[in-house]
Amino acid sequence: MTFWQENYSFIKDVYDMRHQKMAEWMENVEKAISRIMADKVYTSAEFKRERDNFHALCKDLERAEVKKWLAHILEILMAERAKDQRNDEMGKLDNIIKKHEELIPTVMKTQVMVDLYWKCYAYGDELKPHIEFLDGIMLSSTRDIAPSCVENVDELIERQEKSLNQLETKRGVVKELIEKGKIILMNPDKPRFLEGHVQRIEVGWDDTKTKAQDRLKLLQETKNAWVGYAENNETIASEFEKAEEEIKKIKKRFNLVAAMDDLRKRQDIYNKTNSVISGLFKSINDNLTCMSITLPEDKKKILDKEVKAVSEKLEVVGRLEEKVKKVEEFCTQLNSFDVSLKTINDWMATATRELEDIKAAAGTMLPEDRVARTMDLQEDIASKVEILKTNAATELDLLPQGENVPKDAQDYKDELNRITKYVTDLQTRTKKECDSFSEDVKYWAEYRTGLKEFTPWLVKSEANCNDGLAKPSNLDEVKALHEKVSTFDKTCVNYLKVLEAAEAAAKKMTTHVEADAEVAALKARYTKVKGHSDSFVSKVDTLLKEWTLLDNTVTELNTWVAKDKSAEGENQFSLEKMESTLGELKNIFKQKESLVENLNM
Repeated sequence: MTFWQENYSFIKDVYDMRHQKMAEWMENVEKAISRIMADKVYTSAEFKRERDNFHALCKDLERAEVKKWLAHILEILMAERAKDQRNDEMGKLDNIIKKHEELIPTVMKTQVMVDLYWKCYAYGDELKPHIEFLDGIMLSSTRDIAPSCVENVDELIERQEKSLNQLETKRGVVKELIEKGKIILMNPDKPRFLEGHVQRIEVGWDDTKTKAQDRLKLLQETKNAWVGYAENNETIASEFEKAEEEIKKIKKRFNLVAAMDDLRKRQDIYNKTNSVISGLFKSINDNLTCMSITLPEDKKKILDKEVKAVSEKLEVVGRLEEKVKKVEEFCTQLNSFDVSLKTINDWMATATRELEDIKAAAGTMLPEDRVARTMDLQEDIASKVEILKTNAATELDLLPQGENVPKDAQDYKDELNRITKYVTDLQTRTKKECDSFSEDVKYWAEYRTGLKEFTPWLVKSEANCNDGLAKPSNLDEVKALHEKVSTFDKTCVNYLKVLEAAEAAAKKMTTHVEADAEVAALKARYTKVKGHSDSFVSKVDTLLKEWTLLDNTVTELNTWVAKDKSAEGENQFSLEKMESTLGELKNIFKQKESLVENLNM
């Protein structure tokens, strides 16, 4: 029996032990790889331990001697063993060798990853103090502060400026670290946590700087608010005093130009005061709002009370506004009062001219037109009287009464009295004229009525006169003609009375020049008609007498002739008497014929 066969159990135990050690080593390597490649983010110390453990396990990665020894020893041990046993043991060895061969690439890759991860963890360690620095600045820039005075704010500003200076000092280093991290990030096998590291330093830097600048800005604004609050409170108190003084200066002025100038001045002062005080109060509130961001509650309550006290004094602006508005109302009333007086004063001249025009044109206007114009004027005057009554009431309310009235106010009073007196007098004169013109209307109506009756008769009579008289052919016609001309003559007398009555009515009018001329013309025409009438009456009277005489003579002659022819008168007949009577009759006839011929001459 050989040595190996005699010591088979011992050698087999040694072989199994080394085989087992090989398997355990590979298992440990796999575990180390899984821990390294795990999602867990280690601290740098933890990862260093894992890295060192992995590197220690991988010192003899090839394990060539071990594999060679195991194969050699197994070949010797299995030389005289059953085929099944030999195949089984050989299979186990092949499996472990195969597993080892498969493990080697994984280990090689893991070694690269370990170096990359360690570089990332080293980068994290390098970042740590800078991140802690940024965290410190961030904490100081975001922690609650409660400065209770401007000195505290100054201290905080000094610290914050120091922090910003420190940030600026670190800026170059931090930027280099950020760039370094970004270069590592370009590796596709980079660990996930690396991006967080880079982002933390990059965003942390920007955010910290922003927060630090914001805190410095807040502190500077807070300081300005403290300073502004104190200055604005002092200034607004002074403005309140000025406003009180301006209120005392406001008073009424009775000279319109001076009053309007003063009003504009007061309005400007009010607008400026209101703007300044409103702006100051807003600034005080803005100051308080800014200060309240950092003020402690006890200090905030104190300042709230101070601002409330200031707000209560704002009523002085309201009182100033009310005073200015009253002056504005007064000036508006005074201006209206002034315009009203000037308007009526200008109107007075026009109204006076209108009255004079009515009086001057009386001879060329119908009484009705005169009355209409005077009544229109009266209505206009009455409306002005009402305005003056209103002005009088306004004067009592607007201007001072009693003694020691200012001259400007007294001037208005005197002007109102002058205008009122003039308008009242004008109203009286216009009423008087209107009353007289109203009587004229009555007389004018009587006058026109008389003319309407007289004129048609006159026109007709003139026509009749122009036609002349008809020549009578017998005594009866003469008598009828005599009756006609006698009646016409009486009618002339009666119509003359109508004309004279109309003339008398016209004489009673205020002006009757036109009527006088018209009556004179009518009288002239009437005189002609009456002349014709008198002529007709005279001629017809004579004709009637002659015709009657002729007729009587003829009758007498006829009677005498008849009587002489009788027995009784035979002895009385006288030829001489007959001839004498016939001669007379002949003369009368000639006279009658002559009169008939001369009727229309």
